[in-house]
Amino acid sequence: MSEAGSADRGGGTAPDGDGSRLASLVATWPRRIGVALGGLVGLLVVLYLVGIIGAPAAGLEDRGDWGEVTDERTEVVTTVWVDNPNPIGVSLGNTVTAEYDIVLNDVLLAEGSKSDIEVPKDNSTEQLRTDVINDRLADWWVAFVRANETVHVDANATLQVNTLFSASHDVHRNRTMLNESTPVVDALSASVNETSGTYTESVSASEVGEDVLGDDPLGGSDSVTVGYEVQRGWATWGDVSESETTVRFHLLVHNPGDVPVPASPDGLGVSVDMNDVRTFEAESGDLSAESLGPDAVIAPGETREVTYRVTMDNGQVDDWFTSHVRADRGPGVEATAVTAQFQVVFENPATGGQFRLPGESPVGYDCSFRTAILVDGQNSSSTCEPPTVSGN
Repeated sequence: MSEAGSADRGGGTAPDGDGSRLASLVATWPRRIGVALGGLVGLLVVLYLVGIIGAPAAGLEDRGDWGEVTDERTEVVTTVWVDNPNPIGVSLGNTVTAEYDIVLNDVLLAEGSKSDIEVPKDNSTEQLRTDVINDRLADWWVAFVRANETVHVDANATLQVNTLFSASHDVHRNRTMLNESTPVVDALSASVNETSGTYTESVSASEVGEDVLGDDPLGGSDSVTVGYEVQRGWATWGDVSESETTVRFHLLVHNPGDVPVPASPDGLGVSVDMNDVRTFEAESGDLSAESLGPDAVIAPGETREVTYRVTMDNGQVDDWFTSHVRADRGPGVEATAVTAQFQVVFENPATGGQFRLPGESPVGYDCSFRTAILVDGQNSSSTCEPPTVSGN
């Protein structure tokens, strides 16, 4: 046998038997891997059934707190809790997501979502941050007024875990506040009721024209009593839209004098400041008397309820809401100080002058109210009280 032939036989070339065994081993890899994976899945199922591993549970830790509040933005911080019973944490990118929203009076005011949430072992919390949608505050104000100043809060959160054992957790919390008070319209009612009183003056009969006295100049009396008595006053809401709010001011007016007096006033001034934000303001040009013509009068001895409709711009609602929830104002967060002022002016038919009800300056009424939309451990309350006899 040649040396070359010997080299070929002993040079390390795999015998045919070894090659067959290797090919057979490679051919069984998919089956072996499938068996291994099946065993792993089976083990996980067994561990799940005996409670060693399981799908994370979740809930709402805090329906929300006010975060950063500036003139430009109002941040809401919602906190969810997650309990991961597995021996290791879950960090699976967007397979763990959270969605949440805050709804006031059926108006979606804040919403957001977050993915890439890491879920460590055991119990943990996650903060979800978003901003109030300022453009919707006007919609909320409309709903707030139409609900008679009652605030309904709904906080909702959903946590979706898409792992081997997927789970979805929905949490809803709601509460109602100020359902036993109407602080804004109460403040307006109290301010207009402060005009209650008698406003008369005695005028020489010789100064009063025959068109006022008529054919009977009071039996020759030298003087004539002219004026008004406001027995009580109150306010009610009228129409409200995103841009305007209508308030009806009611006065029960008696004529204690000797001559008819105008039922329609020459002017009216009303303003409402909420945390020093001028939310509503109206002057004479915004005034209209319901069901009264410009020549309507109140006869001597007559008592008449007159209603004045005032339409006011509510474009400052977002500024007020920001001031209401600012945490940097110290104790009393979600608190509003209300100052309402009212004055009505009537013409004196005898002299051509004016009766200002009251006096030379408007009457004011101060009160406050607070809510607990997102503030824990605080109850809604109001010191704004309507007149004892509202007449409505």
